[in-house]
Amino acid sequence: MEQFQTGEVVRLKSGGPWMIVTTVGTYSGWTMRVADTVSCRWFEGEKPQETVFDVALLEKVSARASPPRDRTKLRVLPARTP
Repeated sequence: MEQFQTGEVVRLKSGGPWMIVTTVGTYSGWTMRVADTVSCRWFEGEKPQETVFDVALLEKVSARASPPRDRTKLRVLPARTP
């Protein structure tokens, strides 16, 4: 099982936003061992979110990876006419 440290950037293996590990070994009430959990923080728009995840659901984000694009904030510009 992968080990995480506070401050690392992670994401769910199934995809989703990048998150910062804020606490290691946070008890959530639904895991077998406290050591198998981390608390993560991320933003949905400008609203901060935080929850506890089982480490089996997470993967580290490579330092070379580009952040996910928020498609809800992309603007479509009208086509230019010559």
